[in-house]
This record gives sequence, C-alpha cells and structure tokens, in this order.
Amino acid sequence: MTSDALVTSPLGVLAILLASIVVAELLARYRTMKKLGAALIVIAVGALLANLRIIPPATSGNPVYDFTFTYVISGSIFLLLLQVNLGALRRAGGQMIGAFALGAVGVFLGVLIANAVIPLDDMIGDKSRALAGMFTGTYIGGSANFNAVAVAMDVTRDGGLYTATTVVDNVMTDVWILIALALPALLSRTRWFRAVVSSTATAPSQQAVAPQIDHTPLSGTLEIALPLALASLAVWLSTMVSAWLSARGVGVPSVLIVTTLALIAAQVPAFSRLASAHTIGLWAVYLFLAVVGANADLAALAEAGQLTPMLFAYVTIIFVIHAVILIGVGALLKIEPVVLAIASAANIGGSSTAFVVAEAEDRHDLVLPAILIGSIGTALGAYAGFAMTALLR
Repeated sequence: MTSDALVTSPLGVLAILLASIVVAELLARYRTMKKLGAALIVIAVGALLANLRIIPPATSGNPVYDFTFTYVISGSIFLLLLQVNLGALRRAGGQMIGAFALGAVGVFLGVLIANAVIPLDDMIGDKSRALAGMFTGTYIGGSANFNAVAVAMDVTRDGGLYTATTVVDNVMTDVWILIALALPALLSRTRWFRAVVSSTATAPSQQAVAPQIDHTPLSGTLEIALPLALASLAVWLSTMVSAWLSARGVGVPSVLIVTTLALIAAQVPAFSRLASAHTIGLWAVYLFLAVVGANADLAALAEAGQLTPMLFAYVTIIFVIHAVILIGVGALLKIEPVVLAIASAANIGGSSTAFVVAEAEDRHDLVLPAILIGSIGTALGAYAGFAMTALLR
C-alpha cells in the first residue's frame, strides 16, 4: 500500500521514531508534563507524526512497523523478564486473574448492550453479528482474535467494512491504552480506592519485591551485546518453535515461549544481573508505543462515511460497560488500581499492552502476571467471539 507521507523509507521512519522517544523523554522531565509520563507522550507523538503524514500510518504498512510488532516487543519482554521476581507472583496472581475476568465479563455485556443500542443491522445487515464477535474477541484477548473471527465470518471479503472496523479498533485501542496508563493515578485519588492505596503503601515496598540489580564486571561492549544477543536468540527460537508446533496442530503463542525462555535465563546469575537489559528493554517498549500511536490513522476513517461514527459509538459503549464493571466491582473487592489498569489493558490490547502498563508503573512484580493473563485472553478471546456470534443468531 502506497503512502503520501513525507518520509517512507524504513531507515528514515526508524530514525524519526527513535527521535520521538528522545523528545518524549525530554518532555517528561518538565514539571507540566511529568505527570503524563514518557509512555503517554510517546504514543501521542507517534500519532501526531502519522496523522501529519511526516511518517506513514501503521495501517499503510512499513517494514519498521512489522518488525516492531513481530519481534521488538517480544525482545523487550524477554529482557525485562530477566530480572523478574517469581516470589511476587503469589501476591499478584490471584488479584490479576480476578480483575481480568471482571474485565472480560464487562466486554461481553458491553457488546450485547452496544448491539442492542446501535442499529448496525440497518447499515450492514447480518454482518453486524460478525462485528459483535470481532469486537468481543479482540477486547477479551487482543487483535489476533479480531482477525480470526473476521476471516471465519467473511468480513475480510468486504474491504470497506473490514478497513473501517480495523481503523476504528486501532484508534479506540490507542485511546484505551492512554486511559489505562493514566488509570492508576486517577483511581488512587478517588475515595473508593484511597483505603486500598493506603494499605499497599504500608506493605513492603515495590523495591523490596523487585529484584536488586548488581552490575556485572563486563566490559561496556559486552554489557550491551550480550542482552541483545540473548533477546534475539530467544525471539528467533520462540518464533521457530511456535511455527513448528502450529504445523502439528498445537497452537502455542510465541509470547509464551519467549516468556518461558526468559524465566529460564533469569535463573542464571550472569544473565539476571545484566543491568543494561532493563534499559534496552524499556527503550524497545517505547519504540513499540511510538508505532502504536502511528496506528491511529484518522484520515482513513473519512472513507467509511456514516458507518464511522456508528462504530465509534459502538466501541465507546463497550468500553464504558467494561470500565464500570471492572472498576465498580474492583473497588468492592479492594483490588489495587494498578492491577485493574493492567487487567483492562490485557483485555483491550493483549499481553503487549498489559506488560507496557506494568513497566510504566515500575511494577516489576506485575510484569509476568500481566503477560500471562494477556496470553490467557489470547487463548480464550476467539472462543468468546464465536460464542457472541452464536448468541446473536
């Protein structure tokens, strides 16, 4: 697909994306921008660059975007998990699974309500049932389920409808990632969560449960080269093993394999003490977020005509019901705001976005639970999507 962007070469796009990370980091140091954080800023900068057509939107296709979504985020997961504290799982795992289940219930009910309120039947006929399944699948377990339902229900054959739905999904997912990143701070200020925040503040500090990183006596070159080599090897192996298993009828997402490899490597002291691994992994996360921002191609929505506002309203209803159930019941169950935010990100965006929220909050103890519940969502989302299409028949 061609693009009218100012810069289209992969090297040029990569250079601009890396520059946007620098800009976000510098802006986050100012008092007025500090509360937003670099993660929020880099998404906004990526979206601005794409919509001003300085770089092409991610929907136009570019090797940099494909490589980032396929390999960079997996490599960052590996690097950041090298220092994970497995003992922290006992404290975080139960709450995280409960919050994720609440969010999934909210999505399912939200789709039912949106389908009843928004008259998509009048515009696209029986395809509205397919869209309900697509949105159910993607907002319980990520975009892989969106496409699985779309292919099965022949929505991909309707190019205009599929494109409009995909762009709306991308834009609204980006919006929700921004909300999820801001949610812990927002909820912590409300009276419903003050008691929860106070109790966690008196518990052992996050630094106590996070790993203590000792610098290794490696040379500067090895300190950078070793984690990059390990991450590249892990991502390559996970991709190969996942493809090999898939060819034999066993579907295991590569993110689960790379997570397993990271946990094995983390048991080797020489690897777990690599201080640079966290820095490189965080840089990769920011590159991923810049590409996520570039996914929000607002110009493409104009081509869908009257269907566009209807789809936005449809997804807005889903998100509102999801948030009401997750936050409302979460407050009653005294679940930490950051856990609710991570669970919500796992529902709406999958493992990658959940993991990003955990890292942005500097909650190393929640990184692994975030990835695991995202993987659960990926496994269950397609089933939920097809169940929705059957329910609406």
